Amino acid sequence: MVMEWVRGKCVGKGAFGTVHAAVDSATGGVFAVKSVDAKSAPAAAMACLESEIRILKRLSSPYVVAYLGDDGTGAATRSLHMELVPGGTAAEAAAASGGLREGGARGVLRRVAAALQYLHDVAGVVHGDVKGRNVLVGCDCDGAKLADFGAARLLSDATVPRGPRGTPAWMAPEVARGAAPTQSSDVWSLGCTAVELLTGKRPWSEFGGACEVSELLFLIGFGGKRPELSACLSDSCRDFLDKCLRRDAGERWSCEQLQRHPFLSADARDACEPSPSPSPRAVLDWAASTSDSDSDESDVPEEDGVEHEVMARAKGRLAELASNASWRREWEEGPTSAVDTWAPQVSPDTVTNASPTPTTPVGPPVQTAAVTASSSSSSPEASVIAVTATVVL
Repeated sequence: MVMEWVRGKCVGKGAFGTVHAAVDSATGGVFAVKSVDAKSAPAAAMACLESEIRILKRLSSPYVVAYLGDDGTGAATRSLHMELVPGGTAAEAAAASGGLREGGARGVLRRVAAALQYLHDVAGVVHGDVKGRNVLVGCDCDGAKLADFGAARLLSDATVPRGPRGTPAWMAPEVARGAAPTQSSDVWSLGCTAVELLTGKRPWSEFGGACEVSELLFLIGFGGKRPELSACLSDSCRDFLDKCLRRDAGERWSCEQLQRHPFLSADARDACEPSPSPSPRAVLDWAASTSDSDSDESDVPEEDGVEHEVMARAKGRLAELASNASWRREWEEGPTSAVDTWAPQVSPDTVTNASPTPTTPVGPPVQTAAVTASSSSSSPEASVIAVTATVVL
């Protein structure tokens, strides 16, 4: 039986797809619809959506956004129906308050760690793009759920995607060097998400917002460092981050171990604090727009993500960096005044093995933009990252 539904306001938008709130015409139930135009979207974008549908169908966890259905493969617009989590993203909550206190961050991270343990140990899935913008929150952090499985993969899949997958600033060193995402790389991304929630800023922000994708991949993959931590963190929080952010993937704790860490296992009563995100809007507001036009784009803040011109320069820039001994020494010694005074330009966004497009994605997630990267060598001197922009919504 085909469900009839009314499309509401746009809550997320990218180059090839959108996420709208929607209402079931028969029951009045509210859900989210991620849609991609099957005619205009590149094959790689469609493949990512099909993969996300296939993976979400397998999952059943209170810590993961729920699959509610899809419209079938024959439609002109391919749509995925999901649980709507109306409170925005954890990244937005952290940015709005300049960083969550440890109690507030703990409540979100506890649920993300539980989601990852379920994915890794029960479902056999690697998420591949753990970050604050892919963690959706309800009225408080007790409702946090992991979302956006466009970069996820089944461990049982014989074909492993080539090149880095995920979002550079949250990407594990081995993934930045070209290895396939694993359970351990999800743990590194969890640590980066913790840094993001505690500071309200993306990891590696100490190196400036104008750092190009190729530079950032090189820094993470070969720099020998970890994201900068706030000086005011508790010893327990610092130790938790240390267990996540070990550059050797084999030394990172599993998500099962992390859930028993004193930082996450602290009294649950201090785990939540009021979310600075807007309270959920009324169902009538969500369903206010029944037009096929996306006139609500202005409600979605512009993403501070990918600029296609930056992607086009990345290949040559990384080759230059890999052979620049003085630049590498500068990175190994930490940020300098030259780095700190970079003018704001763009921030790198999601990376996956998709095909190129000249379109610049905009809008916050619910789901996010994507960028392509592939590595021709594992050595820093020979590594050349070819980066192009596309979107996985």
